[in-house]
Amino acid sequence: MRIVAIAAAVAIGMAASSVAAVAADSDWVARVKRVAGEAYVERDGVQAPLLVGDRLPASAVIVTGPKSGAGLTFRDNTRVSVGANARLGLADYAFVPGQPAGAAMLKADLQNGAAAFVSGRITERQPGAMQVSTPAAVMGVRGTTFLAVTSTPLDRQ
Repeated sequence: MRIVAIAAAVAIGMAASSVAAVAADSDWVARVKRVAGEAYVERDGVQAPLLVGDRLPASAVIVTGPKSGAGLTFRDNTRVSVGANARLGLADYAFVPGQPAGAAMLKADLQNGAAAFVSGRITERQPGAMQVSTPAAVMGVRGTTFLAVTSTPLDRQ
């Protein structure tokens, strides 16, 4: 009898945790599809290893080391490949299938390194709704494949 009570408690606990996981599941904007070498995700100032299958929130920052990289796919099928020694912040994201075009946007901040982008359904719905910022420029993307490359700013003293 005691074993049945323990099994029931475990099953209830697992059901409650899967409900919490489903609720939290709606908060992700991109999924990690590929990781090579040293890659990390920063969330709220805490750095953790980036793993294939991770679901990233809109506030995540991807950091890669030397000879490293990562591949991300967003909910709208935008794909990003982050190169070595890069730092890419996911600044803002909104995409809900079936919602009006004005509700869709993707804003990213490439602080250092290189990243290749293939725009997805956001730019199909609303050209210009995707923005990629670098230390030198802000690009408004109307739907295309492009590579953004930055480097550490030169010391001009």
